Amino acid sequence: MNQPAALLFTFFEEQAAARANLLWEVAPKTCSEVCNVLPSVGKSHHGIYSGSECVQILETLIRVDPENATSSVSKGQVGFTWMAAGSVYGVEEDFAEICWFYDIDAEPRMWGGPFEVNIFAEFSSDADDFFAVCRRMRREGVKPLRIEKVDD
Repeated sequence: MNQPAALLFTFFEEQAAARANLLWEVAPKTCSEVCNVLPSVGKSHHGIYSGSECVQILETLIRVDPENATSSVSKGQVGFTWMAAGSVYGVEEDFAEICWFYDIDAEPRMWGGPFEVNIFAEFSSDADDFFAVCRRMRREGVKPLRIEKVDD
């Protein structure tokens, strides 16, 4: 597989999209495993405990060990994590997710506190319209989202 340069996140019903550049040099395994299961089309929702965080649960369960992992995130970063059923409160079945942080008050968390995610991409500076949709999800609820690879 060639190494895609970026991911394109699209709220297709909202006509809002943003490009996130992949960080192959610091998270090669995460980039590779995530790219192997894309495109992903599904519902995106707002993180419950995490401030300005949105997520999409992947249809395919992938497991990647911690790589460039942190709970101290910055606006515009994109993360990956997976959790096993019963590993933390409220997780009833195994899942993997892509998560992203659209403002400065984000911290990936579960009920018990901060939770590290693998940072593997960063949005480019022109993501304001996309981030505005993310912010509205707090009140409007889930939205359909497509995540796909971009080669250039």
